[in-house]
Amino acid sequence: MKRIIPVVYLMMSMIVGLTGCMDKDGNQDEEKIVENETAIQAYIKTDSLGTKAAKDSSGLYYITRKTNPAGERAKKGDAASVKFTGYLLNGSKVLSSPGDSTYSFPAEGYWTGFAGLERAIFLMKTGEKTTFLLPYYLAFGNVERVNIPAYSPIRLEVEFLKTRTEVQQIDEYLLQKKFEVAERTAGNLVIVRTNTVTGDKLGTGKSVSVKYKGTFLNGNKFDEGTLNITTGTNNVIEGFDSAVQKMRKTEKTIVIFPSSLGYKATGYGSVPPFTPLQFELEVLP
Repeated sequence: MKRIIPVVYLMMSMIVGLTGCMDKDGNQDEEKIVENETAIQAYIKTDSLGTKAAKDSSGLYYITRKTNPAGERAKKGDAASVKFTGYLLNGSKVLSSPGDSTYSFPAEGYWTGFAGLERAIFLMKTGEKTTFLLPYYLAFGNVERVNIPAYSPIRLEVEFLKTRTEVQQIDEYLLQKKFEVAERTAGNLVIVRTNTVTGDKLGTGKSVSVKYKGTFLNGNKFDEGTLNITTGTNNVIEGFDSAVQKMRKTEKTIVIFPSSLGYKATGYGSVPPFTPLQFELEVLP
């Protein structure tokens, strides 16, 4: 199976791009770190809860606005769902979660291109609201953005809504879609058969053409095409291959599987790490 390259990842729908480039040729970086620290500390002094500000080892400061002792912490590989808005320290709003709605991302670290957000999620519990004060190197770097000057510290307001394992994400998706599951393996490969075909399943060692469409569980398509594969030869991701082995010629299925059967903890291209995937498959005659 050729490596799957998805369309533009969801973070690109934010108000501004979130990849902070670092100009290695610049000579102001260390000076600006000191300036950011001074500006952030000055901001904290104006905050009613400033005395409760804590500093993380990464350099960001945070102030918990709403606590939830019974909340869950994100674990590596979970999908963290948040709402957030970002401001310059002068109060100008410069970004928000897409459409001011919920944004979900793998709690893996340094994937969305916004290091401050990815670090922030591990400092919260579900149900909590927190203010984060980010130095430029955890925000947008030393390159000017639309409405964001280079080297700008950012105030990020985050509400941590929920965290879900991949299996929980798959179960929620199946319930939402009301799929009739034909088979579910111990590894959580889920097969939904969309037509009825008799005869033997393909098994291993069969050369077939497979028409496919791949989507994330949010419905965004990341790839589509036709592949010529030989089953059981490890030339495609495991979930795809295992599903095809369980199919018959001319059969159509919808298959869902976790990243352990896909692109695992590393992701690939624009496929995030720890991401469950769905494929619509058809084994051609």
